Amino acid sequence: MIKNNKKLVFHLNWFGHGESNPKLLRINLFPEYTKIDFGYITTDKYDNGGWIKISPDTFIENINTKVRYKLTNAVGITIAPAKHNFESTKDWRYFSLYFPPIPQKECTLNIIEKENGTKNDFNYYDVSLNMADGVEVI
Repeated sequence: MIKNNKKLVFHLNWFGHGESNPKLLRINLFPEYTKIDFGYITTDKYDNGGWIKISPDTFIENINTKVRYKLTNAVGITIAPAKHNFESTKDWRYFSLYFPPIPQKECTLNIIEKENGTKNDFNYYDVSLNMADGVEVI
């Protein structure tokens, strides 16, 4: 088993498969957990900016090994069925999803809120992590 002994941060600017998906900002590979950070800006699709939530069944999948890691915690976003209601079309939110630690080696990930979901589900496909691109933090 590979021991994750570093704290690596991968800075990304990745949009999901839908136009209203949050922007994937960072993936943090730490010995204790994997943390994925997002930023979300409301749209004018809804008068009050709409709402946001995450499925408790969200997972990350290493597409090479097919190993899945299930969501363990969420900060800054409610876990369904609860939802966070925005107050205006100018609101924004940063949030983080936590998963078990994944091996610190080259991989390609899918981040899946709902398998075979709609464009409204927070799904991100083929996110490549090149270990040389990770910034080590102390």
